[in-house]
Amino acid sequence: MDTRLIGYWSDQEVHPGSPEYTELGFRADGSGWMYWASWSTEFVVHRFGWHLPAPGMLIGRLHLTVGGEWSMDGGDVTHLAEYREEVDTVVELGWAIGPGPELTLDRPLDDALGGRRFRPVEEGGTDPTPAGA
Repeated sequence: MDTRLIGYWSDQEVHPGSPEYTELGFRADGSGWMYWASWSTEFVVHRFGWHLPAPGMLIGRLHLTVGGEWSMDGGDVTHLAEYREEVDTVVELGWAIGPGPELTLDRPLDDALGGRRFRPVEEGGTDPTPAGA
């Protein structure tokens, strides 16, 4: 396994000021998530398993989609899930890291919502869905 992929990635630094953004989390145990959010207060989370069968190839198996609205409560972001759907979708992606610490995918994990270029989030990230989801 190429450990460079493990961590939390965001396209906010690549596209500052964009009205929407995508973040990816890759855990060492082969689990992960994609979080998409918009200024419109809509959000979508895809949870997936992942593995790297060959250099530069990423296979993701999406198994859960949760979506709804986010809001600010004091200084904290809260999420109201309006739908939850179990899925079984396999996505094959090409990927590379570089130049610098930038992750590039050959296409988005979700064609309608995801980004293709990400930078690492040094302080890490938190899975936005409940642990039991």
